[in-house]
Order: sequence, then C-alpha cells, then structure tokens
Amino acid sequence: MESMIQNKPRQRSLFLDQIKAIMIALVIASHTVLLASLSSNGVGQLIKDAPLFEGVNLWFVWVSNTFFMNILFLISGYLLPESVQKQGLKHFAKNRLIRLGLPLIFSIILINNILPIGGLLVPDSPAFGQNIINLPLNRIGPQWFLVVLILFNALYCIWVGLRKTKFSVHQTTPVPGWRSWLISAVILGLAEMEMSHFSNVWINLKETNLDGLGYQGMHLFTYGFLFAVGCKAASHRWIERINQRLAYSWFQASMLISLTLLAIMVATILVGNNSHFLQQAWPILSALIPFVGWGYIAMFLTWTQQHEHIGGAWLAKAGRDSFGAYLIHMPILYGCFMPLYLSGVTNIWVLSLSATISAIVLSFWGSHQLRNIPSIRRII
Repeated sequence: MESMIQNKPRQRSLFLDQIKAIMIALVIASHTVLLASLSSNGVGQLIKDAPLFEGVNLWFVWVSNTFFMNILFLISGYLLPESVQKQGLKHFAKNRLIRLGLPLIFSIILINNILPIGGLLVPDSPAFGQNIINLPLNRIGPQWFLVVLILFNALYCIWVGLRKTKFSVHQTTPVPGWRSWLISAVILGLAEMEMSHFSNVWINLKETNLDGLGYQGMHLFTYGFLFAVGCKAASHRWIERINQRLAYSWFQASMLISLTLLAIMVATILVGNNSHFLQQAWPILSALIPFVGWGYIAMFLTWTQQHEHIGGAWLAKAGRDSFGAYLIHMPILYGCFMPLYLSGVTNIWVLSLSATISAIVLSFWGSHQLRNIPSIRRII
C-alpha cells in the first residue's frame, strides 16, 4: 500500500531544473530578432534585407513556441500541489503572490522602461527624438508569463480551498495513452487556430500595456491545459513514468513536420513567394502547435531524466537562476547586439548568433549574482 499511496516529499529532481535552464535559454534566443526589429532601425533593416535569415528565424521561433512555454507551464503545475501541501494554502498563496507579484511590478515600473527611455538617447532607435509621454512605458512585455501564472495559481488555490483535500500520490493510475494526447492536440489545435483567426484582437493588444499578451494570448488554452495536466500528473508521478517508446515516436513525427516546414519555407523564399505561403499556411501552422509540441515536450522530459548526468548540477543550478534570467534578459539582449552593430558587425547571421549567446550567458550570470543577495534570493 505504501508504494501505491505516498505522502513523503520527493527530492528535487535535477532534470526539471535542467529543462527550465534550456527553455529560458531558448526564450532569450527567440527574442533576439523581435527585439532588434522593434528597437533598432538599422538592425531591423538588416533583417529585412536578409529574407533567408528572416525565414529561418521565423521557423526557429515557431518550432520553439510549440514547446518552450508549454513545458514551463507543465512543470509549474507539476510542482504546485506538493508546494501547497508543504507550506499550507494561506502561507503558499501569500508567498507566491510576493514571489510573482513583486517581480511583475518591478519589471513593469523599471526593467521594461529601460529600453524605451534609453532609446531617447540612441539615434538608431525608433524612440529617438520622441517626447517621453509618447513612449510605450509601463508595459508587461515578457512578464505576461507572470500575469498568467498568478491567475493559474490563484485558480488552483481556490479549487484546493473549496475541495479541502490533501495532496497524495497514487502511482497505480496509468499515464494517459497516445489517444488521449492525440485528442487533446486536435481540440487545442482547433482552439489555437480559432484564436489566431482573430489576430486583430492580439495585434491591437500589442499597442496597450498588456502588449506581451498580444504575442501569446492565442496560446492561453494550451497553457491552461498543460498547467492543469501538470497539477494532475503530480498526484500520479506521470512525468517520471512517461512511455519512452511513445515519446520517441511522437518526437520523430514532430521533427518530420518541423523539417518539412523548414524545407518548404526555404524553397518559397528562394522563389520569392514566402509571404504568400505564410499567409495561406498560418492557420494550419497554428493548429499544428499542440501536436508538434507534445513530441518535443515528451522527448525533453524523457531524455533529460535518463541523462541527468550530462548537464549535471551546474545546469540544474542554472535552472534555479532561470527565473531571474527571464526577468532581466531584454535589456541585456539589447546591450549585446547594439554594441556589435555599432562596432561594424553587419552580417545578420553573425550579429544575431553572437548577441544571443552573449545575452544567454550574461542573463544567467546576472541572475546568479542577484540571487547571492539573500533578500533577492527569497523572491527569485
């Protein structure tokens, strides 16, 4: 019976922290071109003049977007029930509101205002010469993640408070099979396609203080689903019991779709028909996000569990620094690509890759230094 129902707290899994480090590194990489095009006229022109680079980057962002935020919401949900059980509902709610709310407020008021205000002094910036009252200040930016996470955590706390049940582990409940995941991918794919169909809603949101949701709002149903699955999976240790064969097979299907898309995009770019292709294919690409994402998520969860020793403790430590790296990466990323561009680096491939690697290293290093301060460590 003890093997079937367990209430003992588990040891912190290295592979979950390792995954968080990898995912945040990918988030930073996916923001390079977006930030450059929005904050630098010169770099933005370099991107427009390199359609192959622009197409490959769009492909990279699409593939990454099928899984990196999805798996982070899954992990957040997976770790949540045990944390609530350990701390108590009231203490957890108060602590989580501080740990998510304070960084959100600090980011909106300070971090996210660095770039637009700093742009007033940079001739290459679209903000140069503008009146400060016309700047896009106090935006949530990439911290949309915190807004959604606060909402999901609040809903879980309300649910636990109403049910008044205690968290326990029942490992006899089987892991959902391929049919369940396929059905969820189809339903969520249709939801993604429908949400992206109303693209004007999200485009308009990009011009408000909720701009970050304008880039990610169409995925909210998928994020909510995976967060809920993570909460449910915690009671049955599903992540540790993923079917390896199914994970590898689904990953192969995801890779096939991804590489096929890359080949088509490169071909359409070479014949000068990429814009038309994307306009026609975007609804399908939106619908494919959950299906493709499930394969990558399953592979990351399976492979990292079996190869924790490869990343080891250093990568897991980076995972614990990943939240802080996420908070501070945008100004650091700007500070990496602008000096390179102003120093004469105009090859967009070299510029983008160099800035991305530098920003990843500096963001994690900066977060680690901040977390050496006890008062900050308690929050991030």
